[in-house]
Amino acid sequence: MQVMTINQFGSAKALTIQKRSKPAISATQVLVKVHAFSVSQLDVSLRTGQLKGKINAEFPLTSGWDLAGEIIAVGEQVTDFLVGDAVLAHLPLTTPGAAAEYVAVEAAHLAYKPKNVSFSSAAALPSAGLTAWQAIVTHLAVYQGEQLLITAAATCTGQLATQLAVGIGAQVTLIAPHDAKALKQTGVQIYESTATIQQKFAAILDLAVPPLNNRDFLRPDGTYFAAGSAFCPQADGTELQHLVDLLSHEKLALTIKRQLPFSELGLITAQRLVEAGPETGKIVVNVIAD
Repeated sequence: MQVMTINQFGSAKALTIQKRSKPAISATQVLVKVHAFSVSQLDVSLRTGQLKGKINAEFPLTSGWDLAGEIIAVGEQVTDFLVGDAVLAHLPLTTPGAAAEYVAVEAAHLAYKPKNVSFSSAAALPSAGLTAWQAIVTHLAVYQGEQLLITAAATCTGQLATQLAVGIGAQVTLIAPHDAKALKQTGVQIYESTATIQQKFAAILDLAVPPLNNRDFLRPDGTYFAAGSAFCPQADGTELQHLVDLLSHEKLALTIKRQLPFSELGLITAQRLVEAGPETGKIVVNVIAD
């Protein structure tokens, strides 16, 4: 099989495609034939050596955390998934490797891909979606009627976090460009900066890189959470299933900025697009066309 590898830390030119044997799977894993994977700032951080203290940095490294594809083999202890199931997954931070034709994935990290969601959309969802979910639902525990401020809201994570918060019934205020069309929803206020904001909020989700860390707008009993750079979402198939089901029922919308082929040029272009930032739309690499 073909795998995207990094043999040294450096520029996007360090990316190469090499041949390897298909990975073996454990009793709790499945083997996924990858149709698409997405590229994020995390991939750039791996390539430039910024994750050396968090993962095994022995070369050659394989990048990629988000994928969608079809199961072609299941471990003996896997009962919830079958060969032929279309799935998506987010890999744990310590075990990247989605940028390949075949990937071994723990069954606990998988979600079923609905038929009306393309493989490219499914591959674009996990990191941004799980970050948004874990920030809004787990860490901030946003509730109906709560006044919430989201900074850097035009990012993919910001767009999804805004939709989740609106779906809960929160009163949402955003810091984003006024031309961010994906954010224009009923009941959502958008400011270009905090300069003209007069109120204080019960919760702040700070997605800016680096974090603004401005708690002047937080109530004394409020909750602040930064998820723009250092935060990495936990791989969780149950949460991912909730997200993809919302996407399937058009209760979430996801922006794909560019789709590229699985080639060295495609991979280099993908990472350069991410580096050019900010990530207002996902970059997807198609291994097999939908």
